[in-house]
Amino acid sequence: MGLRYQPLAACMNVSRASTKLVWGPSGLLETRAIDEPAYDHDRLGRRLGLLIEGAATNLLRYSTAFDNALWEKNSGVVVSASTIAAPDGSQTAMQLDLPGTSGGADGLYQNVGGLVANETYSFAVWMRAVSGTANITLGGIDGASAHGLTLDENWQRVWIAEPASGTTRYPKISTAITALSASILIWNAQLEAGPAPTSDIISNGIPAARACDDVRLDPGDWFAQGQGTLVFDLHTASDWAGIWRIVQLYSASLNDDHLDLGYDSAADQLRISLRSGGVPVVTQSLYGQLAKDSRHRIALAWDDDVISVGLDGVVLSSPDGFAMPRNFSNIVLGSFGGTDKALNGHVRNLAYWPEKLSNARLSELSTI
Repeated sequence: MGLRYQPLAACMNVSRASTKLVWGPSGLLETRAIDEPAYDHDRLGRRLGLLIEGAATNLLRYSTAFDNALWEKNSGVVVSASTIAAPDGSQTAMQLDLPGTSGGADGLYQNVGGLVANETYSFAVWMRAVSGTANITLGGIDGASAHGLTLDENWQRVWIAEPASGTTRYPKISTAITALSASILIWNAQLEAGPAPTSDIISNGIPAARACDDVRLDPGDWFAQGQGTLVFDLHTASDWAGIWRIVQLYSASLNDDHLDLGYDSAADQLRISLRSGGVPVVTQSLYGQLAKDSRHRIALAWDDDVISVGLDGVVLSSPDGFAMPRNFSNIVLGSFGGTDKALNGHVRNLAYWPEKLSNARLSELSTI
């Protein structure tokens, strides 16, 4: 028997101590309320899935008010209001006119203190040309780098990621590469720790934070203790660092009985971990090089004697001979106990069977 959609829809609980911006079916960025599931969509209004992200902070102050004094401007740079709708449909986009000066001396930038030298930060900003096309340069965290891009009349969220230096630190928009004048529209700049930007966070005077998504399934009558199969249809993040989690099943504590499926980005490996009575039973690496910004189907199946994982049609299993715990009371999706090591990607679908399916079936279910 396969229970599709129903466990996720009827038994899912989402906790998030802040609002969140995601793409709505209208084709605009929309606000999701505290504790509201953040179902994301593409620009055509097609659902991408449930977006599960860790906590993040936009380190920039006044992320949309580019005319504020904290946004410093080189000579000849002009920032003005615009009547063209921003990506959220508001009238908060602004026009940036750059005169075009060699060496990037025509830029708009905001100094940011307190960054950790050699740690990676990402800088993202919404841009489009006022008309036709425009060539723009994004400068990195220490201001010395130059990343060129071409804009058209459609809004794009462009971004770069670089380690912070121990000297000058700011994200900068200029025409350093082409030295040609440009008129563009800009909206919501974001600087945050990590190798890729997360969903938009708007700041107004001080750095603004977004809370993590704590997504759980209540293991009620539908959940069979001791055996089962979960199949995840995921779309991974643009980039990641460290360890992130796909699912954790545990009793009262993660240090107690648990079954954990996660990804170690440093080792480029999917890994499973099983504890029984608080004692590690199985810790096994299963696959390498899970592609970024890509769709994957991953099957996790278990019974009293074995754990199997399917990815891209290949199924690998743990050594057998153990007794699977039968006291899982927590099922957490996309984070480490609902606090960190977040997926920062989309769960497109989740299917569940109250039995361990055969390896042949797992191979079929894990193939896109």
